[in-house]
Amino acid sequence: MHLISVTRLLRKLKLRPRTESGDGGLFTYHEAKSDLLLIFRWDGAGLTNSGRIVLFEQEVPGFQPLHIQGHLTRLLFMIRSGDAVAKLVWIVSSPRYHDLHKIVFPWVRMWEAAFAGRFPPIEYRNENGEYLGSLGASRNGKHRAKPATAKYVHF
Repeated sequence: MHLISVTRLLRKLKLRPRTESGDGGLFTYHEAKSDLLLIFRWDGAGLTNSGRIVLFEQEVPGFQPLHIQGHLTRLLFMIRSGDAVAKLVWIVSSPRYHDLHKIVFPWVRMWEAAFAGRFPPIEYRNENGEYLGSLGASRNGKHRAKPATAKYVHF
């Protein structure tokens, strides 16, 4: 698996760069009262025409659920902090797409059911930026119509 080209993804998804230099994947949060600083590093990010953020994260074979859940938690923190995140694009090899989806889907559904919130759209693409699928979409392209509720989550 080769590393993604953020420039190629930006062109393919018709996004503009988030920063003048670099991949745009660095986000910092400062809490002035305690002088604490959090730094989140994504593999890349771009901006839509309306200025909303599209995050890119590449996963190589051997990814673990805790690692993936950490990304999802950072995404929630970013949204709660006021970042306008339009979408998370996960870059994964085609054969590993379903493995990643099996980790992401239940975590997102459970969070939505427990807290009555919504994640931004999540999609999966390969290293060349080709679309593999999206969260909550079936093979025939139907998307989930409403937020998950406890009655839709099976244990």
